[in-house]
Amino acid sequence: MAAEEITLEETPTWAVATVCFFLIFISIFIEYLLHLLAKYFNKKRRKYLIQALYKIKTELMLLGFVSLMMIVLEKPIAKICIPKSAGETFLPCGSVDSSDWSEEETKCSEQGKASLLSTEGMTELRYLIFVLASFHSVLSILTFGLGMAKMRRWESWEAETRTLDYQFSTGKIQY
Repeated sequence: MAAEEITLEETPTWAVATVCFFLIFISIFIEYLLHLLAKYFNKKRRKYLIQALYKIKTELMLLGFVSLMMIVLEKPIAKICIPKSAGETFLPCGSVDSSDWSEEETKCSEQGKASLLSTEGMTELRYLIFVLASFHSVLSILTFGLGMAKMRRWESWEAETRTLDYQFSTGKIQY
């Protein structure tokens, strides 16, 4: 880590409290919006949309748990040492700069081994998972919207098939 970074101990408590307040506020607001959406679907008798909404809500909760576990296991995973030959295979961008290694990674390096996944790598992996989950959520919402639009078109088409004009033009008049 760089020497100029400010730690949590050196950060004013009001700043930490403000950030925590906004995170909690955003969480409650999203929960409230999901509740309103569930009430709307319930009023419109959209049973399957309610089930899909709860599935998305469950996936987001699972994402939060996975993110928490990744934070908790960040240092223990960095302490896992593997042979350097295994650590140097399938590198997407070439060799790694050893100047930013954490204490756990340095211990593995002293043993002539490589860390399974660095703390910085875990952080970047969390970011990747967050982006993928956000993209998945946006696509799910888009799928909901397109499905509802398609159902409205079907409803208008079904209503049109019940008119006498349509039945007369197709020769399918029901008595």
